[in-house]
Amino acid sequence: MIVLEKIKEKAKELLAENKVEVVLGFTRGTLPGKCTPYFARKVDEVENFVWEEGCNHNLANYLTKLSQKAAIIVKGCDSRSIINLIKENQITREQVYIIGGTCPSTGECPDCQHQEAVIADYKISEGEGAIEDSFQDVLEFEKLSPEARKEYFYKEASKCIRCYACRNACPACYCKECFVEENLPSWVGKTTGIGDNIIFHLTRAMHVAGRCIDCGACVRACPMGVNLSLLNRKMLKDVQEMFKNVSGLSLDTELALNEYKQDDSQKFLIGGE
Repeated sequence: MIVLEKIKEKAKELLAENKVEVVLGFTRGTLPGKCTPYFARKVDEVENFVWEEGCNHNLANYLTKLSQKAAIIVKGCDSRSIINLIKENQITREQVYIIGGTCPSTGECPDCQHQEAVIADYKISEGEGAIEDSFQDVLEFEKLSPEARKEYFYKEASKCIRCYACRNACPACYCKECFVEENLPSWVGKTTGIGDNIIFHLTRAMHVAGRCIDCGACVRACPMGVNLSLLNRKMLKDVQEMFKNVSGLSLDTELALNEYKQDDSQKFLIGGE
């Protein structure tokens, strides 16, 4: 409760002094244990904020849709997404006031490395610092034969109904027009056949490679229970190993696939070394 009271106090101050026009946070949802994004534009609306188990959406997703100066209450993953959005010129640092807290839903993300905000103008800290990701799930997956790995992904992709909830929930998917909606050329079919589904998910995985911060928004948004986490975490592990780059930790370092170095690993290429 101490954290929530500090969050409310700062949010009220920012609105009362007209330093921001809106504060993004969470309020209780319609289902038990579920919280929903909430936009407070008046001081009295701040009382609707909560900071508890179930506050697991990545609120950074809304920043690219706002034109006014905003404050945002963030966990570790949200703050890392904000860093990436700033580096990719989708928002400016001056556009957002960051209120950082320790994630209240740590039990939902067992592989989380950064429970606290990485970047913040006002930080409320009560948790542990960064922890190392062992990528144990990915290591176990890598032990499988190519046929078994293919079978797994085909099974997961076959569940997809192409609602694009995963894309819409992802802060890294900010394109005004997605490749799946282009007609000239038509990059991928509109069916839910396994071929079209595989192309969609693999292409999206490549688009967010080096930018995904493993917030789990895509998995939570999927109504069919498609496990995109393993695919994204495999890409995450490869980027860290090949380019020695962890996404969303600093405004001073470029995203791995946004720059080229002569000594970059080319193991991801056919025949590369």
